[in-house]
Amino acid sequence: MSEGRGISVLSEWESKVLLGDVPRPAEVLTRTKEEAVAFACELGRPVVAKASGMAHKSERGAVRLDADVAAVWEELAAMGDGTVLVAEMVRGELELIAGGLRDPQFGPVTSLGLGGIAAEVLGDVVFLLAPRLPGELERAIEELRCAPLLRGYRGRPPVDLAELGRILDAIGSLLERDPDVVEVDCNPIAVCEGRLLVLDALVVRRPG
Repeated sequence: MSEGRGISVLSEWESKVLLGDVPRPAEVLTRTKEEAVAFACELGRPVVAKASGMAHKSERGAVRLDADVAAVWEELAAMGDGTVLVAEMVRGELELIAGGLRDPQFGPVTSLGLGGIAAEVLGDVVFLLAPRLPGELERAIEELRCAPLLRGYRGRPPVDLAELGRILDAIGSLLERDPDVVEVDCNPIAVCEGRLLVLDALVVRRPG
């Protein structure tokens, strides 16, 4: 997926592939309607279908929850690059955002905060060096206004910090190993009984 100004915005699927081993829903990039139907049937749970190869999918009506993939596949494929990402539908009790960029002074830096709509409204975000230092994640979380939610709230399990660290490390590692990566955005990350799943991801690169 390309954009102007000498940069390219990768598709969600391409971005997740670059990030590597991060926790995410069961999902597949389908190139035919039959492939999508087969995956949904095999999964046996509600799925979300997304047009691939375009940014801001939700705002453009290119995401269908609890999708009948046979009915929506062709429409979604035509909206994007001709493929459709089909994934198990996940509803978490909390959404986080994790990202990364290149700071002129500090180099690769990762970020963490509340995700979804709250990311834009509240701006509750902290920044960490990449690679992160021992104990840095725990200290950074305490600076967030939403820290009580991450520690466990009203009997809910606390957020799995090992998984959270894995996501941040994957972002930082991508920035370190590929100097053409300008920005990384994982939003939202669903929190489901303390476990984390990266529901959407976006990587911005300079042509290399």
